Amino acid sequence: MKQPATKPYHHGDLQQEILSAARLLLEETSISALSLRAVAKKVGVSHTAPYRHFKDKESLLAGIAAISFDELAVKMSEAVALHPGDPTAQIKEAGYCYFNLVMANPQSAQLMFGDFLPCDDTYPGLRESGDLAFDSLKSLVEYGQSMGEFKRGDIELMALTFWSCIHGLSLLVAGRHVEATVPSATDHRILIDTVTTLMLAGMKCS
Repeated sequence: MKQPATKPYHHGDLQQEILSAARLLLEETSISALSLRAVAKKVGVSHTAPYRHFKDKESLLAGIAAISFDELAVKMSEAVALHPGDPTAQIKEAGYCYFNLVMANPQSAQLMFGDFLPCDDTYPGLRESGDLAFDSLKSLVEYGQSMGEFKRGDIELMALTFWSCIHGLSLLVAGRHVEATVPSATDHRILIDTVTTLMLAGMKCS
């Protein structure tokens, strides 16, 4: 049987096509099962084409993690835009966006926050994207403080507290570890609102 012809190498932004396809394929399989050959097949290019942009699988994974962090930063900005002048609503919305991102892309979340990639400057783009996402969260805390709604304190530590709370909850729910407490039919927005309200009780000015 005649094999379908692959696309020529120069066709639009191949690097972005590869990353987008790789992220989708990652969620269909797993981090360990993902391969550059499989991604090339999904995009419709030769099996050697991805190597023009990614030297190996790890560099491809770093690229996926970076675009996932970029998406998270965008979601943080959208949370601000949805609730102008309301730091509490902004940070709750940010938590809900984070939760949804993890639920929709559990493999990407593991990649972003697991030990699959080096936590140094091996991949500057990944480091930059990760910092940008966390800076977006810090900005929400800083804004709440400037409005007199959140307590004064170490912004980075307060942002880390919020992140840890929502991240832990997201992974527990995504992994179905708390179904006895949080049934799958639970309204996730109500769940996030309840958890963030309890957490914010320690951040709010009395």
